[in-house]
Amino acid sequence: MDRALASILASSFVTPFIASALGVTLPALASSFGVPSTATVSLLVALTLAVAVFVLPFGRLADVAGYGRMFRAGLAVAGAGLASAALSPGLEALYGSLLVAGMGLAAVFGSNNALLFHIVPPERRATAVGLNSASVYLGLLAGPAVGGLLAQFSWRLIFAPAAFLILLSYALVGRVAAAGRAAGGFDVAGSVVLGGSIALVVLGVDAGLWTAAALGAAGLAAAFLLESRREAPVLEVGLFRSVVFSASVAAAFLNYLSTAALSPSLSLLFQEVYKMAPRDAGFMLSLQALAMALLAPVAGRVSDRVSPSAVAALGAGVLAAALYLLSAEPSPTAAPWLLLALGAGFAFFIVPNTTIILSSVPPSRRGTASALVAEARVLGQSLSNAVASYVLRSAPGVAAGVSALTALLAYISVATVFLSLVRHLSH
Repeated sequence: MDRALASILASSFVTPFIASALGVTLPALASSFGVPSTATVSLLVALTLAVAVFVLPFGRLADVAGYGRMFRAGLAVAGAGLASAALSPGLEALYGSLLVAGMGLAAVFGSNNALLFHIVPPERRATAVGLNSASVYLGLLAGPAVGGLLAQFSWRLIFAPAAFLILLSYALVGRVAAAGRAAGGFDVAGSVVLGGSIALVVLGVDAGLWTAAALGAAGLAAAFLLESRREAPVLEVGLFRSVVFSASVAAAFLNYLSTAALSPSLSLLFQEVYKMAPRDAGFMLSLQALAMALLAPVAGRVSDRVSPSAVAALGAGVLAAALYLLSAEPSPTAAPWLLLALGAGFAFFIVPNTTIILSSVPPSRRGTASALVAEARVLGQSLSNAVASYVLRSAPGVAAGVSALTALLAYISVATVFLSLVRHLSH
């Protein structure tokens, strides 16, 4: 059991690590392939979009085929994609490798929490979940710093730690029983409509093809209608009948939409405008994750004593203020303090908001609710990177693009504040 738990912890480290490390290496990638640095932000879109499209279908498939089987398959595919990314001869091959890696990581994400609950006895589950969350924060913290150090030598090296951890995770998990087989089949039609619609929205925004994005949004509405009539849906629409649950998931989506693009966009600003070395830019970007890791437990304790909705609104407000100040193109001396403020705001939003989501559903539906929170996260991240890609490419320069982007993200955070306050006042 301890080997399998170590495998899950290693796998949870990989996705935040590789995404944040990749953001720091964008200028090096652009130089290597002879393209504008703003064009490389789409690489993050490819990675996060693959996770967003496949995480819910693979989560349902894990219920049907078995958590252990899906987890191992995801590790194998993710490892192959990461190894291929490190050896990519061109930008197109790197895009393809990251899509493959994202598909594998979606299978890992869709099964690892359920597998954790299967292998860990009830009296140790809270500790195991805490360790798993800590592993995610460590990945976010290590990604920019380690990625920046490795990018000093070659951008290809950033994939080595992730590929090694995936290989280690595969070796440790062994032959865990294919647990968790659920009754009912796999909803192919719902998966195709939902995944295709998500892809249309994100890729439409990335390319500035607004008709495609609108078609994708219409497809998402159709997916909700289709899934509401399924006996074994890939998307549990019934949970959205709760106003609190719906508002909280929407707030989580907006929160990730307003924050995920910060790391790659600020990486470009620090390296191309402030002329920082990748190592120095990486260490500075790690400050946000450091504040998140340190303050998340504090946010949890505060949320136990006062209204979680009020705490979430406060956190979103801090995020909005820090983003607005960032839009004024802060000096390198001010940027570290603003990154710490962003991390604090994120922690004080996400901890109470997640608590509200899981408290608003029956215990028997918390697994499904967790999967929907994961989908809100990865969809928000993917769309955030797509927005960044479009805005940065359209701007006359990196500094102007980052300023416009962070101002837009600040307005999105303000919407998150109002959503949290409305939820608070409705109680």
